[in-house]
Amino acid sequence: MIKFTQAPTGATSLPYLFNNLADLPVNLQQPARQALAPAVQIDSIFFVPAQTYLKGWFGWRYVPEQALVFTADGVLYVQNSVLADKMARTTYLRADELLYAQLSLLLLYGRLELAGRGHNGLIQVIIEFNTVGQSLLQPALHKLLRLAWGETSAPAPNKLVMVPISDQLKKLSMKFRNGLLHYGLQPGEQLLGVVFQPGIWIHRWHFLTQQILANTLLALTDSQLIIIEETDNDPLPNYGWIFTFCPRTKITGIEVTPAEPWQALQILIRRGEVGVERRITLEKEIAQAWQALWRRCNFANS
Repeated sequence: MIKFTQAPTGATSLPYLFNNLADLPVNLQQPARQALAPAVQIDSIFFVPAQTYLKGWFGWRYVPEQALVFTADGVLYVQNSVLADKMARTTYLRADELLYAQLSLLLLYGRLELAGRGHNGLIQVIIEFNTVGQSLLQPALHKLLRLAWGETSAPAPNKLVMVPISDQLKKLSMKFRNGLLHYGLQPGEQLLGVVFQPGIWIHRWHFLTQQILANTLLALTDSQLIIIEETDNDPLPNYGWIFTFCPRTKITGIEVTPAEPWQALQILIRRGEVGVERRITLEKEIAQAWQALWRRCNFANS
């Protein structure tokens, strides 16, 4: 892994890593120092220069420079203000308060959303970046997720009535199999089972179609629930992924309710008094397969 102490010439729109707060631009440096204790251990700093993104057909939106400062127990988000007389804003999220992380990778566009419990309720931060820098972000993100898992109470593997995982993976497309193996699972993490929901489309007026759900994979491990989706309503070949990582210790309930002609899967994610919900539409037999997997794993906190 290469760490730069200054932006490489000709690549100023690309993310890169810093070692110390002193390496950050001055307008991010001071707010970051004020937000962190002097003795805090900094593992890495993922910095994204200011960028512009297409907005609609003819417009553009400006995103100021941002950084994720990964520490021994969490992550600090710092974003510069678009106003010259305003200081950069900071948000600190402890790893043990993380409810979910959502990582979108679509060609050269990357987006990471982190949500968790803060002092005043739900915290959500979003950082956008060129996916060329994903290899720089992934180790720090994986460590943050491992810290968020905490002490799990998954049953011992030999107590589970398991369907061979290799047989389940062979049934997946190469895209979803590679996404799960290369971006989802971490070393030592045990995959307990997968359930795949093909995209759901309905016909409108006999000649138009509407997508209700994109291709979606639910993967359950001993430490987390991983949801992998394609993007919606894309008539072109879909090259992207959307990964959602939910620490299993934060999942307080899984409910399936009828929503004819499909089923509604509701995932309840909570830390103390702060919670979020995730809803996914499933076909009836897919919902039943998911319920069977969840019951087989016999998670006590759900």
